[in-house]
Amino acid sequence: MRGKLLVYIYLLLGLLEVFLVVNNSASYFYLHPLGALLIYWFYYINVRKHNFYLIFFFACELLNEVFFLFDFHYYFELVLLCYTLATFTMIYHLWPLFAKASLKFNFDILIGPLLGILGMLVIFWELLILVFEKIPNYTVFFIGLSALLSWIFFCTVLPLKNRHPQNSLLYLMGGLMAIMAPTMFIYTYLWDHILILALCMMTMLTLKWVIAIFLIRRDQILETSDEFL
Repeated sequence: MRGKLLVYIYLLLGLLEVFLVVNNSASYFYLHPLGALLIYWFYYINVRKHNFYLIFFFACELLNEVFFLFDFHYYFELVLLCYTLATFTMIYHLWPLFAKASLKFNFDILIGPLLGILGMLVIFWELLILVFEKIPNYTVFFIGLSALLSWIFFCTVLPLKNRHPQNSLLYLMGGLMAIMAPTMFIYTYLWDHILILALCMMTMLTLKWVIAIFLIRRDQILETSDEFL
């Protein structure tokens, strides 16, 4: 895979951003757009073509993350709107894989992920009870929650329907999103500790990297997916 130096720079820059954020430095806001450009450049030099949906995803994520740090409660609608658009943009990228997958389910294979999703929903429900009265806009919140649950559904079901080894990245992508979104609420409404903020920022950083890798490999997955149905 070409452009490994870009990934190293992106990760080092990301760690610097986390350090700046937890130390209340405004310099983060100047560095963060550079990180998005680096990871998109990494994607481009590997596929040799532009992906305007991915550009839109990174733009939405950039707005989502920056305004979360400015003031999540005040910019609640903007942050959740950008989050929702970014999430459904990624589901658009996953749809060709889902459409090509087999419709048959094996209960023995399905039971483990279903229990995992159930446990995750219980955690989300407990968190929702704690923050519900503090949420400024319930309509926007439930739209964002629907986007999150849809994302987790696709990232869980696709590797079960198509056993291609590269699809295992979807578990990581779903897990990172399942950590990132709740920590934004925990940090804003329940516990504003720097460790929660650092965890949230690290998941944002890692998620964009993993998404870029997966999309670089997506065409290969589509071309060979019939072998793993």
